[in-house]
Amino acid sequence: MTPRRYDSTRRRAVAEQTREAIIRAALKLHWHGITEFEAIAEEAGCSLPTVRKHFPTKEALFKDCTQTFGETLVLPDLAALAAIASPDEQLEQCISELCRIHEAMFGYAWLCARTRGESRTLDSEMKAYEGLADAMADILAPGPGIVRGLLDFLTYRALRNSAGLSAEDACVQLIATLRPVLATKGQPT
Repeated sequence: MTPRRYDSTRRRAVAEQTREAIIRAALKLHWHGITEFEAIAEEAGCSLPTVRKHFPTKEALFKDCTQTFGETLVLPDLAALAAIASPDEQLEQCISELCRIHEAMFGYAWLCARTRGESRTLDSEMKAYEGLADAMADILAPGPGIVRGLLDFLTYRALRNSAGLSAEDACVQLIATLRPVLATKGQPT
Protein backbone atom coordinates (compact mmCIF):
# COMPACT_ATOMS: atom_id res chain seq x y z
CA MET A 1 0.00 0.00 0.00
CA THR A 2 1.32 3.44 -0.96
CA PRO A 3 1.47 5.89 1.93
CA ARG A 4 -0.85 8.83 1.56
CA ARG A 5 0.93 12.17 1.24
CA TYR A 6 -0.34 15.09 3.23
CA ASP A 7 -1.44 18.02 1.07
CA SER A 8 -1.54 21.30 2.99
CA THR A 9 -2.96 23.31 0.08
CA ARG A 10 -6.45 23.50 1.58
CA ARG A 11 -5.12 24.42 5.03
CA ARG A 12 -2.98 27.22 3.54
CA ALA A 13 -5.96 28.51 1.55
CA VAL A 14 -8.17 28.59 4.65
CA ALA A 15 -5.42 30.32 6.65
CA GLU A 16 -5.05 32.94 3.91
CA GLN A 17 -8.83 33.52 3.83
CA THR A 18 -8.81 33.97 7.60
CA ARG A 19 -5.90 36.40 7.40
CA GLU A 20 -7.71 38.42 4.72
CA ALA A 21 -10.90 38.43 6.83
CA ILE A 22 -8.91 39.78 9.77
CA ILE A 23 -7.39 42.53 7.63
CA ARG A 24 -10.82 43.48 6.22
CA ALA A 25 -12.27 43.57 9.74
CA ALA A 26 -9.34 45.61 11.03
CA LEU A 27 -9.61 48.12 8.19
CA LYS A 28 -13.32 48.52 8.85
CA LEU A 29 -12.79 49.04 12.58
CA HIS A 30 -9.66 51.18 12.17
CA TRP A 31 -11.84 53.56 10.13
CA HIS A 32 -13.75 54.12 13.38
CA GLY A 33 -10.60 54.29 15.53
CA ILE A 34 -11.02 50.79 16.97
CA THR A 35 -7.77 48.83 17.23
CA GLU A 36 -8.50 46.27 19.96
CA PHE A 37 -7.83 42.70 18.86
CA GLU A 38 -10.96 41.44 20.62
CA ALA A 39 -13.21 43.65 18.49
CA ILE A 40 -11.29 42.71 15.34
CA ALA A 41 -11.65 39.00 16.11
CA GLU A 42 -15.39 39.42 16.60
CA GLU A 43 -15.76 41.39 13.38
CA ALA A 44 -13.68 38.84 11.46
CA GLY A 45 -15.67 35.94 12.88
CA CYS A 46 -12.68 34.22 14.42
CA SER A 47 -11.12 33.77 17.84
CA LEU A 48 -8.71 36.11 19.57
CA PRO A 49 -5.94 33.46 19.47
CA THR A 50 -6.46 33.20 15.69
CA VAL A 51 -5.96 36.94 15.30
CA ARG A 52 -2.84 36.77 17.49
CA LYS A 53 -1.52 33.80 15.51
CA HIS A 54 -1.67 35.81 12.27
CA PHE A 55 -0.74 39.15 13.85
CA PRO A 56 1.23 38.81 17.08
CA THR A 57 1.36 42.59 17.54
CA LYS A 58 -0.75 45.58 16.56
CA GLU A 59 2.26 46.87 14.65
CA ALA A 60 2.21 43.75 12.44
CA LEU A 61 -1.50 44.26 11.81
CA PHE A 62 -1.02 48.00 11.10
CA LYS A 63 1.71 47.14 8.60
CA ASP A 64 -0.45 44.70 6.62
CA CYS A 65 -3.53 46.93 6.84
CA THR A 66 -1.53 49.92 5.62
CA GLN A 67 -0.19 47.92 2.69
CA THR A 68 -3.65 46.59 1.80
CA PHE A 69 -5.26 50.02 2.03
CA GLY A 70 -2.40 51.63 0.11
CA GLU A 71 -3.00 49.28 -2.81
CA THR A 72 -6.49 50.79 -3.23
CA LEU A 73 -5.42 54.43 -3.02
CA VAL A 74 -4.67 56.28 -6.26
CA LEU A 75 -2.38 59.20 -5.51
CA PRO A 76 -2.56 62.40 -7.55
CA ASP A 77 -0.01 63.10 -10.27
CA LEU A 78 1.87 66.01 -8.69
CA ALA A 79 3.87 66.78 -11.84
CA ALA A 80 0.67 67.04 -13.88
CA LEU A 81 -0.89 69.33 -11.25
CA ALA A 82 2.21 71.53 -11.16
CA ALA A 83 2.14 71.80 -14.97
CA ILE A 84 -1.39 73.25 -15.13
CA ALA A 85 -0.97 76.71 -16.63
CA SER A 86 -4.15 78.35 -15.38
CA PRO A 87 -3.80 79.30 -11.68
CA ASP A 88 -7.56 78.94 -11.13
CA GLU A 89 -7.65 75.53 -12.80
CA GLN A 90 -4.56 74.47 -10.84
CA LEU A 91 -6.17 75.53 -7.57
CA GLU A 92 -9.38 73.68 -8.34
CA GLN A 93 -7.60 70.51 -9.48
CA CYS A 94 -5.15 70.47 -6.55
CA ILE A 95 -7.90 70.95 -3.97
CA SER A 96 -10.20 68.44 -5.67
CA GLU A 97 -7.45 65.82 -5.68
CA LEU A 98 -6.42 66.53 -2.10
CA CYS A 99 -10.03 66.41 -0.88
CA ARG A 100 -10.45 63.08 -2.69
CA ILE A 101 -7.47 61.71 -0.77
CA HIS A 102 -8.66 63.29 2.50
CA GLU A 103 -12.03 61.62 2.07
CA ALA A 104 -10.47 58.24 1.23
CA MET A 105 -8.18 58.52 4.27
CA PHE A 106 -10.78 60.03 6.60
CA GLY A 107 -11.00 57.40 9.34
CA TYR A 108 -7.48 56.08 8.92
CA ALA A 109 -5.89 59.52 9.08
CA TRP A 110 -7.78 60.27 12.28
CA LEU A 111 -6.53 57.00 13.78
CA CYS A 112 -2.96 57.92 12.77
CA ALA A 113 -3.32 61.43 14.19
CA ARG A 114 -4.74 60.12 17.48
CA THR A 115 -2.08 57.46 17.96
CA ARG A 116 0.90 59.60 16.98
CA GLY A 117 4.05 58.15 18.50
CA GLU A 118 2.51 54.76 19.30
CA SER A 119 3.20 53.02 15.98
CA ARG A 120 6.15 53.38 13.62
CA THR A 121 3.99 52.16 10.75
CA LEU A 122 1.19 54.66 11.37
CA ASP A 123 3.68 57.47 12.05
CA SER A 124 5.43 56.74 8.77
CA GLU A 125 2.13 56.73 6.89
CA MET A 126 1.05 59.99 8.49
CA LYS A 127 4.36 61.62 7.54
CA ALA A 128 3.88 60.49 3.93
CA TYR A 129 0.31 61.76 3.97
CA GLU A 130 1.44 65.11 5.36
CA GLY A 131 4.11 65.14 2.66
CA LEU A 132 1.35 65.05 0.07
CA ALA A 133 -0.26 68.14 1.60
CA ASP A 134 3.19 69.79 1.72
CA ALA A 135 3.69 69.06 -1.98
CA MET A 136 0.26 70.46 -2.86
CA ALA A 137 0.99 73.61 -0.83
CA ASP A 138 4.30 74.01 -2.66
CA ILE A 139 2.52 73.75 -6.01
CA LEU A 140 0.00 76.41 -5.04
CA ALA A 141 2.16 78.80 -3.00
CA PRO A 142 5.82 77.87 -2.51
CA GLY A 143 7.25 78.66 0.90
CA PRO A 144 5.79 78.65 4.38
CA GLY A 145 2.39 80.12 5.01
CA ILE A 146 -1.26 79.66 5.75
CA VAL A 147 -1.90 77.61 2.62
CA ARG A 148 -0.33 74.49 4.16
CA GLY A 149 -2.55 74.78 7.23
CA LEU A 150 -5.65 75.09 5.09
CA LEU A 151 -4.67 71.95 3.17
CA ASP A 152 -4.18 69.88 6.32
CA PHE A 153 -6.31 66.83 6.95
CA LEU A 154 -7.44 68.23 10.30
CA THR A 155 -8.82 71.33 8.54
CA TYR A 156 -10.72 69.06 6.16
CA ARG A 157 -11.95 66.94 9.08
CA ALA A 158 -13.19 70.06 10.88
CA LEU A 159 -15.10 71.15 7.78
CA ARG A 160 -16.71 67.71 7.48
CA ASN A 161 -17.43 67.08 11.16
CA SER A 162 -17.67 70.42 12.97
CA ALA A 163 -19.16 72.42 10.11
CA GLY A 164 -21.23 69.46 8.91
CA LEU A 165 -20.26 69.94 5.27
CA SER A 166 -20.48 67.22 2.66
CA ALA A 167 -17.23 66.16 1.00
CA GLU A 168 -18.15 68.21 -2.08
CA ASP A 169 -19.05 71.31 -0.04
CA ALA A 170 -15.84 71.03 2.00
CA CYS A 171 -13.88 71.05 -1.27
CA VAL A 172 -15.82 74.07 -2.55
CA GLN A 173 -15.21 75.94 0.73
CA LEU A 174 -11.49 75.21 0.67
CA ILE A 175 -11.22 76.53 -2.87
CA ALA A 176 -13.24 79.64 -1.96
CA THR A 177 -11.06 80.22 1.12
CA LEU A 178 -7.78 79.71 -0.71
CA ARG A 179 -8.61 81.84 -3.75
CA PRO A 180 -8.19 85.23 -1.97
CA VAL A 181 -5.24 83.94 0.08
CA LEU A 182 -3.43 82.96 -3.10
CA ALA A 183 -4.44 86.23 -4.79
CA THR A 184 -2.36 88.11 -2.21
CA LYS A 185 0.63 85.99 -3.27
CA GLY A 186 0.12 86.79 -6.96
CA GLN A 187 -1.78 83.57 -7.57
CA PRO A 188 -5.42 83.00 -8.68
CA THR A 189 -7.94 85.77 -8.27
